[in-house]
Amino acid sequence: MPKKAQSSSFYPDNWPTSLPYLSSPIIAPPLPKDILSSARALTPTSCAIEPDVETITSPQTPYPNIHITPITDPNHPAYKQCGLFTTRAHAPGTFICLYLGLVHDTTTLDNNSKEDDDKAQSVSAVSQHSHSDYDLSLDRDLGLAIDAATMGNEARFINDYRGVADRPNAEFRDRKERGVGVFVKRAAKNKAGEEILVSYGRGFWSARRVEESVGEEEEGGVEGGVEESTS
Repeated sequence: MPKKAQSSSFYPDNWPTSLPYLSSPIIAPPLPKDILSSARALTPTSCAIEPDVETITSPQTPYPNIHITPITDPNHPAYKQCGLFTTRAHAPGTFICLYLGLVHDTTTLDNNSKEDDDKAQSVSAVSQHSHSDYDLSLDRDLGLAIDAATMGNEARFINDYRGVADRPNAEFRDRKERGVGVFVKRAAKNKAGEEILVSYGRGFWSARRVEESVGEEEEGGVEGGVEESTS
């Protein structure tokens, strides 16, 4: 089991109270010893900050600059779900919030590194995260990712721009041993009350199309299906 979630003493509006609300990342054991120290370097102040940007210290949580909002537009891809909206204007390149969740290993153990039962547990966990819609790569070289499926903060409600806007107005940025932050894109700006939208990336949508195709075959559905646009 991961160590106890460092939850905030109160939730932001519209937060699902069945999920822990985090103010810092949670590390999921067992992580290989060679990367555990890097994972532990993640702190509540960790985020992807450019060298010329003022250091961000101890972000207030819940974040006052953003708000989780139910989607009421029937034409929105996330209709009857939630999105993340700004409460004030953000200039290009501005830090919005951290992306928090469960920090985990994305690799499987080799045959000689653990007993079979431990290895099976690790492989099972990797498989579980690989099917999560909330899993972001944290450090590909170290094999670390962060999953907000079962715990996290406001950033887990950020939607993909496809079907909503012509382009994303925000982006995820990551740095080794720093974590993941959400920033306004350098060529964009956010008005107060505007939905924060990112690109989930072609890999996300390609994986979902494969899963849908497998599901249709198992259910005897139509072969092929409709390819979702990634433009």
